[in-house]
Amino acid sequence: MSAPGAGGEFVRVVAEVFEVDPTEVVDGAGPDTLAAWTSLRHLQLMVTLEEAYGLSFSYREIRDLRSIGQVRDVMRAKGAKV
Repeated sequence: MSAPGAGGEFVRVVAEVFEVDPTEVVDGAGPDTLAAWTSLRHLQLMVTLEEAYGLSFSYREIRDLRSIGQVRDVMRAKGAKV
């Protein structure tokens, strides 16, 4: 797995999973602001990010992540450049 570049690749992946314009992928976005953020899409996002960045999320992280900003923070703590 190659580590994607900073920010842009992360935004592209999130936008693709949620089928939204990349301009909607902002740190404050979450289930309350993105209609496409369903429980199924949430899991799809986590799996897609794990595969794209070669990292792993715990059950607790998957359960508790509720915004793009939180996802970025956890990924950065794992060493990803997002």
